[in-house]
Amino acid sequence: MKIATFYTMTPQYVSDNDLNNIEVLVCYIVKKYWYKGKNILIYCENIYQAIRIDEMLWQKPLNAFIPHSLIGENITCKVPIEIAWLKTKINSSSYDVLINLVVGIINIASNFNEIVDFVPYKEHLKKLARIRYKEYRKIGFKLNITKFSN
Repeated sequence: MKIATFYTMTPQYVSDNDLNNIEVLVCYIVKKYWYKGKNILIYCENIYQAIRIDEMLWQKPLNAFIPHSLIGENITCKVPIEIAWLKTKINSSSYDVLINLVVGIINIASNFNEIVDFVPYKEHLKKLARIRYKEYRKIGFKLNITKFSN
């Protein structure tokens, strides 16, 4: 069964930049899935966001080492977590989980059995999350909504 989980932002995690707060939460969610032995694709809006996530995963969570790379980096071994952005070529069969940071509809969603997505606190971003929610439901995902807690 295909599952999509939306994490809602609570006021305690909100500042002037909703998306940067979500990026920090991604580090903790990645840790959770990696500890379960999952291969993860973090799908970013652009290369700049991908680089921010890459840098954050070297720092957060403080009590963990999360092996990861930007897609296309010249690495001699396979890493369980890769970071991609729109317009990068992706072999979606290599991953168990998609963590979506793209605010629009993504054309790769149907290739995954599990998706993690986010409902930001700001209203205009919530509207976009609702559209993604409807799209996931339309392509057969069972949908869950949860508040993030680490």
